[in-house]
Amino acid sequence: MTLCAIVLGTGLLLCCTPRMQPGAIGQARPREEIRISRGPCFGFCPVYRIAVTPAGRVDFEGERHTAVLGPRSHSAGRDAYEAVRRALAPVRPATGTERAVPCPGAATDMSSLTVEWISADGTRTALTHRMGCRDAGAAQVERTVDEQLRRLGVDGWAAQKTWPGDTRG
Repeated sequence: MTLCAIVLGTGLLLCCTPRMQPGAIGQARPREEIRISRGPCFGFCPVYRIAVTPAGRVDFEGERHTAVLGPRSHSAGRDAYEAVRRALAPVRPATGTERAVPCPGAATDMSSLTVEWISADGTRTALTHRMGCRDAGAAQVERTVDEQLRRLGVDGWAAQKTWPGDTRG
């Protein structure tokens, strides 16, 4: 009786096991959290941090000069995460490295933009950029990041707003 239950249980487990197609190559999906942050400037630039997980959870922290101050979270979904990951892939540095977007004439009083990819094992990959660069490639990075804020549904939260009593920076 016990042997019969073990055989039956094993058979049921094997039926539920996913099967690979012959010749198919298993490809693991990247499991990196993507973070986008914008630092202060000499004026009233928005300062915020955004993180999106592979599951599509979006965490926003408005620090200064943003329409929403403090933390907010929502789910944009896995498809939104995948779209953001694909859109940022062309500017992603090699895993474990940090790269600055070249800008021959960057203004020193503008805010900085950082995009980070954090893997499950903690490996950090980062792209940094000084905002306000007039170089076409650098301007494209800014546009691409702005598009991702819209895609994640946080562009309204990150929008510039000067609150009463706010100081520069």
